[in-house]
Amino acid sequence: MIWLILLVALLIRLISLDQSLWLDEAINVLATQNYSFIGMITEYAKGDFHPPGFFILSWFWTRIFGISETAIRIPSVIFGLVTIYFIFLTGVKLHSKKLGWLCALLLSINPLHIYYSQEARMYSLAAMAVSINIFLFIKLIKKEKLNILLLILANLLILSSDYVAYFIFPAQFILLLTLKQKEILKRWLLALLSAAVFGIWWVPIFLSQLDVGAVASAKLPAWKLIVGGFDLKTVPLTFVKFIIGRISYPDKLIYGLMLLPVSILFLYLLMEGIKFIKGSMRKLILYWLLIPVVLATIISLIVPIYSYFRLLFILPAFIILVASGILAFKAKLRFGFLALVLIIHIFSVSVYLFNPAFQRDDWRGVVNFLKTQGEAAVLFESSGTLPPFDYYAKGAINAKGALKNFPATDVSDIVDLENFLRQGQEVYLIEYLIHISDPRRLVQKRLTDLNYQEVEIKNFNGVGFVYHYVK
Repeated sequence: MIWLILLVALLIRLISLDQSLWLDEAINVLATQNYSFIGMITEYAKGDFHPPGFFILSWFWTRIFGISETAIRIPSVIFGLVTIYFIFLTGVKLHSKKLGWLCALLLSINPLHIYYSQEARMYSLAAMAVSINIFLFIKLIKKEKLNILLLILANLLILSSDYVAYFIFPAQFILLLTLKQKEILKRWLLALLSAAVFGIWWVPIFLSQLDVGAVASAKLPAWKLIVGGFDLKTVPLTFVKFIIGRISYPDKLIYGLMLLPVSILFLYLLMEGIKFIKGSMRKLILYWLLIPVVLATIISLIVPIYSYFRLLFILPAFIILVASGILAFKAKLRFGFLALVLIIHIFSVSVYLFNPAFQRDDWRGVVNFLKTQGEAAVLFESSGTLPPFDYYAKGAINAKGALKNFPATDVSDIVDLENFLRQGQEVYLIEYLIHISDPRRLVQKRLTDLNYQEVEIKNFNGVGFVYHYVK
């Protein structure tokens, strides 16, 4: 049964796997080609606030399998499948094979898990690392036979995946304090400290990352809203995204009315799931789900780290409670609730997989369009061209960053467009991230001053507007 679920999960995750790369994916994949191995983890990593695990993997993987969209995302697919297998094992440990199968099934078709199982970033890796760790942790607190080296390796995997995933350790520590089992606590601390010793070489680079992040945060205050700024909608949004993934609807009122009954259904199942799981295992799942959210919320008041996708590693806990809630009912109601959950997940997954409007930024479409525009110049609202553009254009398009300084505050921050643009040359201006780099739209004003007129606007999914100017 579990192998059939894993096969279905694999097939789903291969659909639309070759969709266009977005900014962070392209930055990472081009870095693997432009940096040496040492440079990847000492220089590149300073500007990408994550531990080294995914950078190391990407560097080796791309040299073996290439940098096509599909190739670079396969590791995340694999991480996703391993996570499904370990949630099955965890469900068996918690209650029964029936719970294990149901947990695996629900995670296999969960829209958010599918989305990040298809992204060439570290979030699927972090979810896998925590899922393995939790399974071993259960064996530890149940006093089952456990090779401590496995727990050390699982801890090291978490430490190498994503900083926010570290919040699983306080959750486990608090649980162990409530259990009042000194011997178990000692073994757990030994495994964690041993893993930390192996990872201590990373501390100087981590401190450099903090410095780079502090400078960026001070210079670009709007960037906080993208990388993880906290507001009152953040936690409810996490709950919603755990159910329907990345899809949305333009009319927020209709969107909210549609989600209200769905949210009530899942909240009810969560409550029933909490009652279904007994004793210390109930505490474990609740702490796994809630403590990272609380810690991320508190820290985000100072450092912007809270984004729902960075909490992907608590999604299995959410799934376990939903699955447990379904099993809490008698046969007819059980199948009724399961059918509702399956319909919601399958609908949401289908919208994402088969509607490009809900997929990643369409940089491939932008480049394919611009390649048909002859000798037109392309300008970016940045200090240079952007990695996803470079990935697809491969130097075949005359493009330039329109800003000397980032963000632009006055006309002196704009490059000398008169010397860059030839007489009568058409211009395409890509507005991507304009609210951060050029909120006053100074580049557009400068083009107008040079007697350029806007004649057409094209909209590309995720990238935004591309403005066509002629003189």
